[in-house]
Amino acid sequence: MPSEVPAARLRALFSSQLAQYLFSGVLSAFFLWIAFRGTDFPTLFGLMRDANYWWIMGMFICLLASHLVRAWRWRFLLDPIKRGIGLRNLFAGVMIGYLFNNILPRAGELARPYALGHMESISRSSAFGTIVVERMIDVLCFLILVALMPLVYNGALLESFPWLRRTGILITAATAAGLAGLVALMARRDWTDRLLEPVGRFLPSGLRSRVNRIVHAFLDGFLFVKDPKLVAVIAASSAVIWFLYILMIYVAFFAFGLGDLGLGGALVVEAISSIGMALPTPGGTGTYHAFTSQTLNKLFQVAMPVALSFATVTHAVTFIGVSIVGLWYFLRDRIRVAEVVSRKREGNDR
Repeated sequence: MPSEVPAARLRALFSSQLAQYLFSGVLSAFFLWIAFRGTDFPTLFGLMRDANYWWIMGMFICLLASHLVRAWRWRFLLDPIKRGIGLRNLFAGVMIGYLFNNILPRAGELARPYALGHMESISRSSAFGTIVVERMIDVLCFLILVALMPLVYNGALLESFPWLRRTGILITAATAAGLAGLVALMARRDWTDRLLEPVGRFLPSGLRSRVNRIVHAFLDGFLFVKDPKLVAVIAASSAVIWFLYILMIYVAFFAFGLGDLGLGGALVVEAISSIGMALPTPGGTGTYHAFTSQTLNKLFQVAMPVALSFATVTHAVTFIGVSIVGLWYFLRDRIRVAEVVSRKREGNDR
């Protein structure tokens, strides 16, 4: 394989995704406008300058700890595919994934399996299957937070965010159906073959065989459900990850004199801001600012300049910090950006 992709080909790869990236940029700009319209920027900058950045450093430590636990959880998701993968490489893969998400929305879901396949010589399709599982687990954890919000907040939650209940129901139904369907296909590979058969009739034999390998390798990412011990460890580590997310918000409260909002307030902010982070913007830029500041202002009566300064500083520190760590591993492990963007998952499968 050549060490570099020709410049013309690389430009074509990026051009094919141009519409998606433009949409993400417009969406990010729109939410930034929603968040900062009418803002008194001298006041905002003054509040940001006066924040206690020792607490912000503590927040970032909590974030890195959550990513470390996420990498540890990934080991158990991958255990049926390859045992004993080193935590260092798993953590590197996680951070490289976040680096790509900060640049190109959803690119991290492709960068992570590529990076781990590059370092551990495992099937990237199988690794990608574990990323899909991980996203579904995160959605379930988010739904648990939504269910817990009325227990820790007794204000006008649904009046302030009337779309929250409907969104929760739709996400629950879609996630449950998707997870049940994929687990069923993993358990009954004959069903998978039957579903692929009509598609294969229209493909050349070589390509048909390749598609079958990709699909079955992808479903291997769900093999952990056959082992109750793995399921228990993954569930426990998921709880730790999301507790660290809540703790991260709670620690950051003290940097802006909001410590009296407590862990319950941090849970509410984390739950609603997670919706903003899930939207297809680079690293949640704009969406995180809008959802976080509106939550603090509407639900907890935090003055908007303080709410915006909290959102701006916490996003900037996590965005820049994670990008630096991810870039270090990216350069250290010699990952090729062109191969990640081109999505050559099967062509480089091992």
